Amino acid sequence: MRSALFVDFDNVFTGLSRLGPSYAEAFARQPTRWLDWLVQTLARPPGAEGSSQRRILVRRCYLNPEPYKRFRIGFSRAGFEIVDCPPMTAAGKTSTDIHMVLDIIDVLQSATRYDEFIVFSADADFTPVLRKLRREDRRTTVFAAGATSASYDASADLIIDAEAFLREALGVQDGEPDLAASSLDSVMAQAEAVVWRVMDRAEQPVPLPALTKALAVQVPELPLSDWAGKGTFLALLKSLPLDPLRIDRELNAMVDPRRMLRAAPAGPGALAAAGPFTAPLPASPSATPPAAPRPPVGFSPLHPPLPAGEAAGHGPMLEQLSRLIVEEVAAAEAPIPAARLAQIARARLPGIEVHWLGHGSWKKLLDALSLPGVQIVWQALVGYALDPSRHSLPGLATEPAHPLRASVAPLLDAVGLPALKPAQYRAQLEGLAQALSLKPYSLGAVTQAMHEHCQRQQQPVSRDQCLRLLRTLVFHGFEPEAGPHGVEDLVALTCGVILSACAREGVKVEDSDRAALIGWMTEEG
Repeated sequence: MRSALFVDFDNVFTGLSRLGPSYAEAFARQPTRWLDWLVQTLARPPGAEGSSQRRILVRRCYLNPEPYKRFRIGFSRAGFEIVDCPPMTAAGKTSTDIHMVLDIIDVLQSATRYDEFIVFSADADFTPVLRKLRREDRRTTVFAAGATSASYDASADLIIDAEAFLREALGVQDGEPDLAASSLDSVMAQAEAVVWRVMDRAEQPVPLPALTKALAVQVPELPLSDWAGKGTFLALLKSLPLDPLRIDRELNAMVDPRRMLRAAPAGPGALAAAGPFTAPLPASPSATPPAAPRPPVGFSPLHPPLPAGEAAGHGPMLEQLSRLIVEEVAAAEAPIPAARLAQIARARLPGIEVHWLGHGSWKKLLDALSLPGVQIVWQALVGYALDPSRHSLPGLATEPAHPLRASVAPLLDAVGLPALKPAQYRAQLEGLAQALSLKPYSLGAVTQAMHEHCQRQQQPVSRDQCLRLLRTLVFHGFEPEAGPHGVEDLVALTCGVILSACAREGVKVEDSDRAALIGWMTEEG
């Protein structure tokens, strides 16, 4: 794949400097290292044709020669053409964007067809040229060391993950664990222990999203290390010694076949009579009895959903399913997991899993039902059927939605932050205020301190989420070393950053929305 690389040096260096001087220095002094990462490691953008490796044939770096001339030699040795862009105005504005756009168009129109254009800049002024490249059926890859607009991100085919670039391409740990060393074994051991602990306590199949969350929260180094170098969560699971545990593709869950895949009850009420699965799980996976045989699936899970008009032909089976669920819930002493209901339905109504009565999935089928005395509740992709007059879900997030969520969620989305609970944001900002007293300032040490404070406050916030919040603030002008920062100062700063992003993205903000945002960030759990 022929690629052309254009680097807005001033923009990238300034952005990385906000995160920490070591990041900016590594970028400027070792371009060969991150260039090799682009060629050898970085995934190709979606839709890229062929299977060949990147060949970066055009390498151009645009920099202000006065403050950054000391970095020229490194880029020259890495094969870059260096384009000097001195200030053109009294305010220090350079002509980098003009030079880059003209050169990109020149390369686009050259006799050699370039498949990919790589742009290193957070400057939204490049949005039109990215769209031009898309119209010409060229792939675009962007690395932004700073705040970007949604339209800029959407105009690129691939956005280089900032954390991956810092950790892998630059190789600057800055206080974070070096997972390429022997500590990787420790992380793998922790992951194995978490999986066995979760499965040991479970009475029903554990949904993979819930297992992913447990690993990300309890072993935060895993997602930061690209799942211990395995690339995906499933690849990590398959690499761990977890026999006889199995992944059930239909349930999208991890199961223990010795306890969880026995035959489904034969009649109404049998689920309640059977009681919970209480067979003990061996303390070590090396001393486990042979796994029980998996029940036959019977039908391929790849059947496409039926057209909507054909669903009406399933009336008799739909009535049987409705009656089955009502009877099971009425006889149960506790909420019934949706995964367990699916097992019962497959056993009692053979063939139901083919198209799931025209709905395409078990979840969509359950959501479409309206049953007397039965409520279907979904929490983090885990479903339960219950009688609201008799059953409750202790320990699960069944409390009503926060009254401010509807107002706050769009504001957080505008700046790219998740809609965490108010207490989780409060804990992060409290941890940040305490961590900024650490000297010297280190991005890794501060995010670790934030994460540890959240854990002490019993708020499930991962280190990656702490890093995301801090990086967002820094990329929007926050200077961690500028002076003391109290919690209330950080609340005001965070709200200001969010509202500024809303203005940039054209999100309408009413006075009530501003009040809701302040309330969200100041509410204590």
